[in-house]
Amino acid sequence: MPTQTFLNLPAAKQETVIAAAIDEFSKRNVEEAKLSNIVRAAGIPRGSIYQYFETKEDLYVYVFERLREERREYTKPAFEHYLTSPFLTFFEHFYAMDTEFLARHPLHIQMGKVMYSHASGVSLSLIRAIKTRYRDLFLLAIERDQDNGTIRPDVDSSVLADLCVHFMTDIFIFQNLTDRMTLPDMRDHLRGTIELIRRGVE
Repeated sequence: MPTQTFLNLPAAKQETVIAAAIDEFSKRNVEEAKLSNIVRAAGIPRGSIYQYFETKEDLYVYVFERLREERREYTKPAFEHYLTSPFLTFFEHFYAMDTEFLARHPLHIQMGKVMYSHASGVSLSLIRAIKTRYRDLFLLAIERDQDNGTIRPDVDSSVLADLCVHFMTDIFIFQNLTDRMTLPDMRDHLRGTIELIRRGVE
């Protein structure tokens, strides 16, 4: 996490450091990323980075969580449907807004590609935390729908939650490993995903 020294910096200087870090981590995994590249891109003295973050891993986690928070903020409107509408209605809105955010933030996609391609250490811990967060969120809504009859009671709620997590994380990253998906591509993928799930659970 950042030190108080970093938090005391003017916002513009903080953003310069974070932008340089995002650029570096979107090219190299955290083990191979070089603080010297971040320092050079940010235009700061080398010693400063150690006054801002104790380790490279601290900087990586902070950058990742900053991006995740921007993503969560963008998808907030979808939560008007969470536990007030059927799960698949919520999931469709959530997935649509999430992919729209990613389409507009290619460096976030690139950082995800690097993370998934080198899933170990701190990267693996972050991936596991994301998947657990999604799974718990989805499972609660799925089981609620089973209780009210929207989703068939014989559907394995854990498997369905894991499948939806897979669509929200792995598939999106893997489909972008070689080709950049356009926003229309993403929307087509979403419609197909929702229809496939709906046929299997309702």
